[in-house]
Amino acid sequence: MNRRTLIGSLTALPLSARKVDAQDSATLRPRGIPPLKITDVKAVNANGYVFYRVYTNGGVTGVGEPSPSNGPLNAAFVEMVKPLIAGMDAFHIEEIWQKLYIGLYKTRGQSASMAISGVDIALHDIVGKALGVPVHVLLGGAVREKIRMYASFTSRDRTPADQAKLCAQSIEQGFTSTKIKIASRHGYDAPPKYPDEDMVREVRSAIGPKTEMGVDANSGYSVPTAIQIGRMLERHHVYAFEEPVPFTDYAATAQVRAALDIIIQGGEQDHTRYDFQKIITAGAVDVVQADVTKAGGLSECKKIAALADAAGLGYTPHDTSHNIGLAACLHLVASTPVCRAAQEFIMEPGSKKHVLRTPFEPQKGYLQVPQGPGLGIELDPRYSE
Repeated sequence: MNRRTLIGSLTALPLSARKVDAQDSATLRPRGIPPLKITDVKAVNANGYVFYRVYTNGGVTGVGEPSPSNGPLNAAFVEMVKPLIAGMDAFHIEEIWQKLYIGLYKTRGQSASMAISGVDIALHDIVGKALGVPVHVLLGGAVREKIRMYASFTSRDRTPADQAKLCAQSIEQGFTSTKIKIASRHGYDAPPKYPDEDMVREVRSAIGPKTEMGVDANSGYSVPTAIQIGRMLERHHVYAFEEPVPFTDYAATAQVRAALDIIIQGGEQDHTRYDFQKIITAGAVDVVQADVTKAGGLSECKKIAALADAAGLGYTPHDTSHNIGLAACLHLVASTPVCRAAQEFIMEPGSKKHVLRTPFEPQKGYLQVPQGPGLGIELDPRYSE
């Protein structure tokens, strides 16, 4: 059968055989699902943790998280977002993303991308709920049902001995990987509170020689110093070196990468596929770290993952959330083959602000991917409607 004959036979099929009618085709939704028009967008402050609710006329509401790094701007951006997407069909996720990206072009930057991220996550939650499927099904289906996590610590103020103790405790709890802070954040080679090698040596001694260990410098060094530090990290069998030099300087990061054998990671401060294309073209990193609550949401992070995969790189999302953002990240990682390494779980004491009825708690270093409709989470009754 030639192509013309095949196309003709398909168009001759009755609608019942083609499983689609004119309205379904025009609205990009499965047959029998009515339009879900966006009626409102609200920022909810849950004891300092801000998340978005997106409402529809069909009674299906979605939740999404814009990165808490945006602070009070998350609430302010809602008033800019709402008029752009009011009345649009929640199923048209890509169209809405483009509307927001173009509509916010006068304020384009990471703050705008954080707001877009929150809305995009909420839209996936809505569509998943409407169809009765988890978000990872919308993203292509799960290639893994549980995710290996690494214990991430964010303080630079504790002694090497105290940090080593916390890392050892996390390994005893079942984690097989951990990450600590080194350097003086954005310090331009300023000495950290405790010497880097003392910190690394103590932690490595406490967790043993086989446990994966990463470090995050948060843009702390110049290129020559970052290379010296990197060689020290290699001696202590450190797995990955995150953001060794100012994150804005892709060429400098590429210099560090070229000089070392250790894995170089970066990208938590970047957003949209356009930034990450520049990072990849510069040869700056081995692993990209686009954050689903910062980089443009699930829609954009899937595109960034494809760029990384095509370039032979890894993708380990940055994630400091314990709530909605973490749920979105789990669905992303579950459905994205290139996310092969352990993923971030913040273990910093006092950092957890739970707004979920059932908080995420790793078991033997793993988190199960939510299987309920949408994001598959329930909010604590205090924050539910």
